[in-house]
Amino acid sequence: MKTLLPFLLLFLFANCNSKNNPDSEKEDNGQPLCIDLAGNINNTVASLPLSEAAEKVDIVRLETSDKSFIRGVEDIEVTTHDIFVFDRNEGIFRFDRQGKFLNKVGKKGEGPEEILSIWQMMINEAEEEVYLYSLIDKNCIKVYNFDGSFKRVALRNRMENTFYGPSNLIFSFKHYFFLQQELPVLFIENNPEIWSFALTDSCFNIQKKFYNPSLAGKDEEIIQNCAPNYGWKNYWMEGLTDTDTYNQQLIMKYAGVDTIYQYNENNQEFEPYYTILSGEQPSFEMAHQWIKDPAFFKFLWVYKLFDTQEYLYLLAGKSNVVHTFRYDKQSGKIAVAKKESTIIERPFPGSPNFVFRELRKKFQLQNDISGGGDFSVDYKSQGKYWIDECTPSDLLEQIDVDGLKTGKVKDEAARDKLVQVLSTIAEDDNPVLFIATLK
Repeated sequence: MKTLLPFLLLFLFANCNSKNNPDSEKEDNGQPLCIDLAGNINNTVASLPLSEAAEKVDIVRLETSDKSFIRGVEDIEVTTHDIFVFDRNEGIFRFDRQGKFLNKVGKKGEGPEEILSIWQMMINEAEEEVYLYSLIDKNCIKVYNFDGSFKRVALRNRMENTFYGPSNLIFSFKHYFFLQQELPVLFIENNPEIWSFALTDSCFNIQKKFYNPSLAGKDEEIIQNCAPNYGWKNYWMEGLTDTDTYNQQLIMKYAGVDTIYQYNENNQEFEPYYTILSGEQPSFEMAHQWIKDPAFFKFLWVYKLFDTQEYLYLLAGKSNVVHTFRYDKQSGKIAVAKKESTIIERPFPGSPNFVFRELRKKFQLQNDISGGGDFSVDYKSQGKYWIDECTPSDLLEQIDVDGLKTGKVKDEAARDKLVQVLSTIAEDDNPVLFIATLK
């Protein structure tokens, strides 16, 4: 296999095209276009402006009251008229787009219309429905109206009997529902089949499974290296399939795979969309180990993708540097902004010298629309919003108000709103949201 690698890389490079066909994201021969990250890693720019991707930024101060006090944000979803904030301790808060608290969704409890604990929130704007997934509730997916009233049970069986993953599990796109799973590290006896993505009906019955090609032929090896029982073992993990739904198109990238796929609704298949060239990559074992070897971080590794009208952004890391690549869909040109970061090292007390390692990384663009420094994409919503969630204390500490007032911005009204928020907010207030609407 190793002897074939140079020839495969030569073939991929030979098929790279510097120009993008405006009518198709594929070359004339039907092959996906190449995005050569390794070959453009030195095409650095000081920063990448938010205005290239977004048309506006709304500054939203979430109302703080006894009924709406947020202790910690797990997820945020934005619709045309509403903002939903998931606090794992307090539940689901609904605000309007101006930040006024409206109601909570999903009362905790063991009753038929209540939910024991919330693991994930999913919003269906078209039907004005909120899906709440509970890991421990036997009626594990319950559906509520936007006003918080109970509507129905969508799934009555424990999700682990179908699949398992420790992160977000359910995913929606238009009228489609999908399930995502990581390598089956805990409940593999219930699910020996190793799939990564699945199309379901509205009751989450699996209709079609999709498989990470990098896992093909490795079933026995993966099962041997999983963790069916808790214990100190450097078992294998696979990150979730990364997805984006910009402009009514669903694209995805399997963990550890150099291809970005696009969902074809006609044949219900994921078809190759782009090929990413990242240079030499770590071995399968090194890439999938739970406890990462320090050598893993020497490779250029792509973590996240963000699709927009004119550009595709790829968030990657190498050593302790976060790389934000911007691929121009029209010209094929690539620019990269680099920021030094930190490889977090966290020992596990009682373990056999285990040190958990992870590169601290965020997708950040310069907020040249409202000002205030970098815009961090903490959450994506509905295929058209990016959300930067900021605590009041961080804003007050990091933003120079005098510099903000005199700085050059694209939207002075948004800048003035930010100045007004900073002058009246208290450190223990609810978060302030920067909501970017994509072009």
